[in-house]
Amino acid sequence: MARGHGFIILLSAFMFTACTQLTPEMQVVHDAAEAMGGDDRILEAQSFSLEGSGRQYRLGQGFAPDNKDLACNAGNCPYWEIDNYRFDSDLQNIRWRITQERTSLFLTQSPALTQEQSFGFDGDVAYNIGSDGVARRASQQVAFERLALHYHHPFSMLNLALTEGTIVSALRQEDGHDIVDVTSVDGDIYTLWIDSETKLPMRIASAIYHSYLGDVMLTSTFDNYGETGGLGGFSARFTLPKTIKIRMGDYPLWDLLVETNTNQEFEDLSAPESATSGSPPEFQANVQVDEIADGVWRLAGQSHHSMLVEFDDFLVLIEAPQSDARTLAVIEKARELQPDKPLQYVINTHHHFDHSGGIRAAVSEGLTIITHETNQSYYEELVASSHDSQPDALARSPQGLNMELVPGYEVYDLNNGRRTIHIVRIFQDEHSAGHLIVYLPWARILVEADVFVPTARVAPFVDNLLKNVNDLDWRIDRIVPIHGEVVDFSALEDMVEAEANRF
Repeated sequence: MARGHGFIILLSAFMFTACTQLTPEMQVVHDAAEAMGGDDRILEAQSFSLEGSGRQYRLGQGFAPDNKDLACNAGNCPYWEIDNYRFDSDLQNIRWRITQERTSLFLTQSPALTQEQSFGFDGDVAYNIGSDGVARRASQQVAFERLALHYHHPFSMLNLALTEGTIVSALRQEDGHDIVDVTSVDGDIYTLWIDSETKLPMRIASAIYHSYLGDVMLTSTFDNYGETGGLGGFSARFTLPKTIKIRMGDYPLWDLLVETNTNQEFEDLSAPESATSGSPPEFQANVQVDEIADGVWRLAGQSHHSMLVEFDDFLVLIEAPQSDARTLAVIEKARELQPDKPLQYVINTHHHFDHSGGIRAAVSEGLTIITHETNQSYYEELVASSHDSQPDALARSPQGLNMELVPGYEVYDLNNGRRTIHIVRIFQDEHSAGHLIVYLPWARILVEADVFVPTARVAPFVDNLLKNVNDLDWRIDRIVPIHGEVVDFSALEDMVEAEANRF
């Protein structure tokens, strides 16, 4: 991971330009710096700030399983409206902090209305400041992502490219852009696109790893350049982008409209002591077993639960959530409970990252995935994705993908011997396309995810869920939510009535 490169005094920084001819790659960088306001001014700047507004997208929570850029343009990507956005960057010490207010503009059981956020990065520490004002360290994976983000702005990127020890190489052209690779002294590689006519940076990309998406590119694009605040007089002003879009792979993360100022005074951006005093947190799976009916176990213990159902000849898992670590722990516990029967299936309720984060792990363990047909190509792509930089369970133990697909709105029956599970897509669901609910008729149990959470503050999906199960004529005594505790069916009816009375 990169470290601070220190302040470079002007004379030594430009000794190479005075004594040697610039390489073609460095000429491109030099021209970009001049177009923005001057390489000397960029190098002597110690900080910059972005202020503005925009959108922050909910990665992996879109309605459709292909919620990528094109789908988002069609309105399928949920997002928060961002106000009072501020990004403060300490260029010399590789530190930054974002503060913002966000409001959720999507249906949710936990709406955010002017939610204040603050989070940052310092050297190799990523941290989030909670509503209680306490900074807590984020994982090492988050720290890697936030290091990359530090350089995903033309100002910080050119500052890096002009710094002694940085290697700028591999000049090529594509679609009216000059492209170079910028390699830091620690070996981190960033690709920089510069418009051949205006000489202004148009895009920055770097390879990162995401536990769900695998090996992907983090890409930032820049537009709407204009003159903005500089280091003092009019001659020191810069030409910088006002429109910034950040993507992870094909998925949108941020759309921002900002103003930039350099060498602004702001508070110390060092990570608070509460975030630096310990090691980065690592996920520890905690699987708690609760037998709720004959041959039916709830595998709980954390925010996302699973269900294990016993048949005469095999076992079925409902939901492989969150991550490799959680799902592998759940699979291990399931096999401990019934070691004489093979665990054969996992039923996936819907495609959202937190509910399908263990699909690759389940495939690595030889399980057949039961999901709605809407998700077929999405899961084929997920299983085929590259995880070479940080091999996960499937990368370490490759297996083919076996799926059984629930068609349309037909009830799909999984049966063996004395028992049958009914699986069906929720009709007119607004949370997720291809969203499945599961009914265990012999135990009169409904298993569902996200549409009914007993402790939710608001409940936009419960009325439709109740209509669905009534239309199916299922005789339900209890509901087992993937989030929350087991409750009587009457709790759903009570919440529907409470929602009706709220308006």
